[in-house]
Amino acid sequence: MCISILGSTQPSKLLGYLHKTIRGFENDGLMQRFQLLIYPDEIKNWQHIDVIPNKLEKVKVFSLVERITDLDFSVLGAFFEEDSTIPYFHFSEEAQIVFDAWLTDLELIKLRGDEEDIIVEHLAKYRKLMPALALIFHIIDLVDGKVTGQVTVQSAERAAAWCDYLESHARRIYGMALDKTHATSALSKKIKKRSLNDGFTAREVYRKKWSMLTTTEDVQDACDELMDAGWLREQYIPSPQGKGKTIYFINPKIWGHHE
Repeated sequence: MCISILGSTQPSKLLGYLHKTIRGFENDGLMQRFQLLIYPDEIKNWQHIDVIPNKLEKVKVFSLVERITDLDFSVLGAFFEEDSTIPYFHFSEEAQIVFDAWLTDLELIKLRGDEEDIIVEHLAKYRKLMPALALIFHIIDLVDGKVTGQVTVQSAERAAAWCDYLESHARRIYGMALDKTHATSALSKKIKKRSLNDGFTAREVYRKKWSMLTTTEDVQDACDELMDAGWLREQYIPSPQGKGKTIYFINPKIWGHHE
C-alpha cells in the first residue's frame, strides 16, 4: 500500500512531534517516511503579487499524468518477468555507475558518521528515494518524448541532486528540535536512573555539572521539555524572605509503576 500526502504545517506544530520522536518517546518511524519535506526560507521582504497561473504548463502537466496513467510501458522498453504482470525499468549502464557511487557514499559515510540517530534513520530511507525519483523523472521524459529505453544517467544525476537538496531541508527540520534534545535526553536518563530526588530544583541539577546540563539555560529547557512530555510537574514554593523557588515532581509512571 502506498499513501501520498500533500500539505503543509506550522513549525510549532511539527516541533512538538519532533521532540517526542527524537527523544524516543514516540519514535514510530512515521516522520522518517516523509522524505520530500522542505522548510522554505521565511519571506522577509513580502510583496503582494497577483499573477495569472501559466495555463499552458498546467495543461501540459495534467496531460502527462493522464498519458502515464493509461500508458503501456512495454511499448517504451519496460521489462516483464515471467511470473509477474508488473513492468519495470532498470538503470542504464551509465546511470548504474552514478547510483553505485551515490549509494556507496550514503552507506559508508552518511549512515556511519557521527550523526544523531534520527538523522541516520531518515537518510536510510533514501536507499529507495533516489531510485524512485530517478524512475519518476525518467517516466516523465519518456512520455514527453525526450528519451527512450532504460533510466538515463541524466535522471539518475537529477535524483541524486534532489536527495542532496532534500537532505539539507531534513537537517534543517530536525535541527529545530535537536538543539534542545541533548539536554532533555541527558536529564531524562538521570531521572530514569533515580539520580534526582522527587521535588528537585533546576539549581540542584545545574550544580551537579552533568554532561549536556552545564548551563542554567540547558537545565531549564530540559525541565520545560520534560514537563511538556508529562515526565515532570512543577510547583512554585514562595519564601517569606522574598524570592521563592520552583521544584519539580517526577511522574512515577516513567519507571513503569506507581510509587
